[in-house]
Amino acid sequence: MNKYKIAVVIALLVIVLDQVSKWMIRSSLPLYKRIEILPFFDITHLRNTGAAFGILRDLPDSLRFALFTVVLIIAIVVIFIFLKKTANEDKLLIVSLSLILGGAIANSIDRFRLGYVTDFLGFHWFGNLNYQWPPFNVADSAITIGVILIIFDSFFSKRGK
Repeated sequence: MNKYKIAVVIALLVIVLDQVSKWMIRSSLPLYKRIEILPFFDITHLRNTGAAFGILRDLPDSLRFALFTVVLIIAIVVIFIFLKKTANEDKLLIVSLSLILGGAIANSIDRFRLGYVTDFLGFHWFGNLNYQWPPFNVADSAITIGVILIIFDSFFSKRGK
């Protein structure tokens, strides 16, 4: 399978997993409802109208929409430029870029369709909500894992030496 097919398959998998998980949260858990799963992990239905960590949420809707559209287009173009320059044998880099692509598209689907992104995965310090990581979703996780894998690849690949 060539690198573009791999990228499309992985990105579509991320998009489907993300959209299904968000739909399940929106359809079964009232907004702001929190369910403790583990002493340090909750499922909480939240809406994020901004970018990561809620930044830019105070921008007017039209400006935020335009900005997110431009960022998505740039992200897709940059990812495909990197894919084009990536050898078919560099599977880790291909997977990394694919995860980022899928995550970016999945969150954008929410932004453009609903005007917000559904976040629901919440980690905190063993019951103390004063020490919590901002809630996130499957798409955010895919982007983060993709970036971590790119960093890992840049340090440990034969290419980087």
